[in-house]
Parts: sequence; C-alpha cells; structure tokens
Amino acid sequence: MFPRILAVSDLHANWGWFAWISRHAHRFDLICLGGDLCEIFTQRMTLGAQRREVLRQVALVAASGVPVAVAEGNHDAVEPGWLGPGPGLDAVMWPGFSGEIGVGDHRLILTVCPDTYFGSSDTDRVVADLFRTGAEARDREGLPWLVIHHEPPDETPICVGMAGSSALNHLVLSRRPDLVICAHNHEAPFEKHLGGRWDYRIGPTLLVNAGQWRKRRWPCHLQVDGDTVTWRAPGHPRESVRIRE
Repeated sequence: MFPRILAVSDLHANWGWFAWISRHAHRFDLICLGGDLCEIFTQRMTLGAQRREVLRQVALVAASGVPVAVAEGNHDAVEPGWLGPGPGLDAVMWPGFSGEIGVGDHRLILTVCPDTYFGSSDTDRVVADLFRTGAEARDREGLPWLVIHHEPPDETPICVGMAGSSALNHLVLSRRPDLVICAHNHEAPFEKHLGGRWDYRIGPTLLVNAGQWRKRRWPCHLQVDGDTVTWRAPGHPRESVRIRE
C-alpha cells in the first residue's frame, strides 16, 4: 500500500534530532516532517537564525536522495512564507503541495498542509482545496492517499487536553484519506489516563500523532510500511496498527 515512510514532527530546533533523521533517512523511501521545526519560546537562537538552520538541515536530509515533505506548524507560521525552495531544496514538497508522487517502487497521493493554528478563513479554504485536489487524484488514480496536517482534529484522543482543528474532522469525514499524520500535541500518546492515544480513526481514515518526549537522544516518530504504522518513543515499547481495519 504505502512505501517505507519516516514521519517526525515537533523537532523545535533540536539539531541533534535533525541529525538523527539525516543518519536514518537512507532506510526509507519518504521523509515527512510534520511541522514545528522552529521553537519560538527560546532565547538561545533568534527565530531568523533558526529558520536559516532549519532550511540547512532539511537540505542535508534531502541530500540523502530520499524525497522529503515538510508541513508547517504554528511555531513555523509566526512569520509565514519562509518554507520553500532554495539551495538544495528544490525537490522538497512544501506546504500547499497536493498530488501524485512516485517514491521507491510506489506511487501515492500526498497532501502537505500549511499551519491552521494561526490561520484564517483563507487558510481553511486553502486546506479544503488541498483536500479536494487530493481526493480527486485518489479517485482518478486509485492510489493510497497520505495527508500531513500539523494540528490534530479537535476533541479526539490524539489531541487530548488541548484545542485542535475542528475543520479537520469535517474534511476527513467528507474526503476519507487513508492516513493523516498529525502532531502539535506532544503529550497525547503518553496521557492514557486521560484517554490519550497516538492513533485514532475517523470513519475509514487512520490519524496518528507520534507526540514528543523532550531531552531524549532520538525523537518520537512513526514508521509506515505497507499497511502498517509503527509508533516509536524513547523508553516506551513500540506499538503498531493497521491502516485499514
């Protein structure tokens, strides 16, 4: 169904985690970075310097020859518009991309969303159009469809304890992508006492959120292979679910 995908989000200017991704990129067919690459609540590095370093780090990942898709998170969207082509970045799929791609021996539909946390009605329309384009390509080509959307759907276990995107619930119900990779809520997979999870279904769609575990040698992440998504988090046993029940 899907190729081998490594999905990591909420890196928050942790350059060691970026380096970890670069070291492991060769094992996968596609790298998905789910937003919040920058960290706005720090004084150790200006936001402008962070943006320059993020682009350099993404270029290093792309230099592995593995395709890279980069969504936008709220920490990235404080000053929007900087995620885009540059030296070593022309082949990266940026927010606003929605269409068919070929990676490894697989073809799939990929939709990469801009941030909606700081968005407006215009952003909601852009995301709705991206979903419409993705659904049309899926229906036309009969290919699996992957969406990267930073904010999880509101009032769901992968968004427990904080507000999410209410628009995403409707889009998923109406358009039915196969897999939606979310982020934003770091704690959801670890707050099982509150009903938190890293995986959740809306209709036939599987939505996942790897979460974030600070100050660890490697980041929480998701590995997709065929019809299976595996959650990996430092100090926690790996867990896997099927994309299609």
